[in-house]
Amino acid sequence: MVQRPMNGIHEEPRPSSNRRRLLREADENSGSIPTVSNFFPLERYYDASDKVLQSFQAAFEERRLDEAYVFGMRYSQFCMEGIRKHDYFNAQKFIARKTQMSTRVQDVISKLEKVAELMDIEEVERAARIEAEKQRLLEEKRKKQRLEQERIMSEFTRRMAQQKASSSAISEQSLEESALAKLQWLSQPQGMPEQQLKPPPEPELNKRVSWNLPAEPDGQLLSQISYDAGDLPPALMPPSDNDVGGSTQLSNAISPPSYNSILKQSSYFGPGKAGPTQPLAPPYDLAAKLSKKKPRTVPIRELISQTQAKHREFQKLGKIQISPLKTYQGRVSGSTNGCTVISACCVSRHLETHGGITDDQITSVIDRDCVPLLRTIRSNVGLGTASMIIPSDVHDYLVDKKLLYQHKFVGAAGGNIVDPEHSGEMIKLLHGEPGKTSQLKAGATLFFRDHVVSIVKYPTSTTDAIYDMIDSLPFCNGMGCRTRCHGLDALKVHLAYYCTKKFSDTNITYIEKHNWEDSMADFDPRVFQAFVWADLPKPSSN
Repeated sequence: MVQRPMNGIHEEPRPSSNRRRLLREADENSGSIPTVSNFFPLERYYDASDKVLQSFQAAFEERRLDEAYVFGMRYSQFCMEGIRKHDYFNAQKFIARKTQMSTRVQDVISKLEKVAELMDIEEVERAARIEAEKQRLLEEKRKKQRLEQERIMSEFTRRMAQQKASSSAISEQSLEESALAKLQWLSQPQGMPEQQLKPPPEPELNKRVSWNLPAEPDGQLLSQISYDAGDLPPALMPPSDNDVGGSTQLSNAISPPSYNSILKQSSYFGPGKAGPTQPLAPPYDLAAKLSKKKPRTVPIRELISQTQAKHREFQKLGKIQISPLKTYQGRVSGSTNGCTVISACCVSRHLETHGGITDDQITSVIDRDCVPLLRTIRSNVGLGTASMIIPSDVHDYLVDKKLLYQHKFVGAAGGNIVDPEHSGEMIKLLHGEPGKTSQLKAGATLFFRDHVVSIVKYPTSTTDAIYDMIDSLPFCNGMGCRTRCHGLDALKVHLAYYCTKKFSDTNITYIEKHNWEDSMADFDPRVFQAFVWADLPKPSSN
């Protein structure tokens, strides 16, 4: 069977085992595996799984085996290890989708086995082609060696014949010159000076002859002829597998699986349904957007370091003050994972209290007020005892029970928490419009990294305010905490510190490898949602 990372069973070695292992490892190391958050509706994750299923089916039908294997494994893993962990997975309203998903996963796993079988066939054929190509290149190399050896031997024989003919001609010339020299000596008059009676010096050519070495016609001695090692007849030893020539031809003829082309898909979920798409017309303000110079994006690790240093500075200046609460969520039975309700109730209590919410009132919300609300809401949507609840279910219920008022709802913001433009929208809603709502109390519920905190605003003038972040988790000496920010600049610093501190090493790696994409927001560790309420008067009914 296909090796499935979720069951931990190791398969017996097969021809395609290494190919599939490389695909799995490359996919795991890409840092693109998405996570599932309980604060986003389960429907979105089912829709996303449908897209990757469509990508798998298209690749399977077209026999694009590597893509089919990657998308099939992604679908199975996302369903079994992602969607199943969503707290709404067993809710009554999703029973039909749950059953459908189970059937689809089994079908995909069966098709993955077929993919593995086809890969086995391909790998056997690939190995045979590689071996045949190696043998062809080996024979080609041997043939070249034989031809080169024959050429060198032919050249060697030709030179030897030339040298023999040249040596014979030189010998005859030497005899003639010797007789002429003797005749000249005998014809010399007697009494000549001794130095004049000496025979003329032998020419250089005679010296060569006296050495009894044959020479080339151009005067080069055979002993002076040098041969390169490559000119000598090489031994016809078969080359090793790694020494076969034409490696470029071999790699071109038999290419490996295109892992990178698969893993560099624009989306983890692939293209979905295959088919022609019409290009979108450019928006009318595209030129204006392109002309705006975007500020430099600070690398996430550098941003975290800067944020921590700035936060310490603001604490020393007293602009940020952190104090523990008297309790935390989970201390009292029934309040575990109740942050969605706790944060909304803190905002509600803050807006309804004259001087703003107190520490005692926060304690009451965490230990008492939230427990029956959590029980009722979970029961209404079919959740378990300690399940997380998505924001819309909480807000709808609190509005129905007049704990939050629709006319006091200012707006919602969301997106990339480390992008000042995105987080700035929430801050703008919370601060209010100067001269109109900036002097009113306000509060926000901030959903980020599977937790919810509340930020409450208490105006000190028409332009300035104090902002408190209320966190029900026991991060402050084992208790929840209340962080007071004196002014908007302090709030921005603490918000950046709070968010970047929640990034795990895996989150940071993902952020380093992926730019923000709206289409992948539900799976991105930077994603946040915020709902803002203000102490707005009820509009008069005409």
